[in-house]
Amino acid sequence: MQEPGKTLDEMTLRERSDIMSLVAEALEETAGQAREIGDIKYAANSTCLAKTIRGLASDLSPLELKAATILLEQGISLVASFEDRARSESSLH
Repeated sequence: MQEPGKTLDEMTLRERSDIMSLVAEALEETAGQAREIGDIKYAANSTCLAKTIRGLASDLSPLELKAATILLEQGISLVASFEDRARSESSLH
């Protein structure tokens, strides 16, 4: 059985930095894929969100944990929706 995940508040500074980098990298990767298929709007949105997450990760104070949590949730949701859409489009072809 898998343990429940930690909140940002429960994570060490290193863990926070790692998860924020991971989400930013996923956003940047899907932005590149979106550019290749001509989805410029998604590419721009995910690139901006990745840059915002990276900027916050470099100076994450305890007062910014709520904002960081929201940004991470949005980033994960954006990547998941892109991947779901890509899967459904590839199954149609």
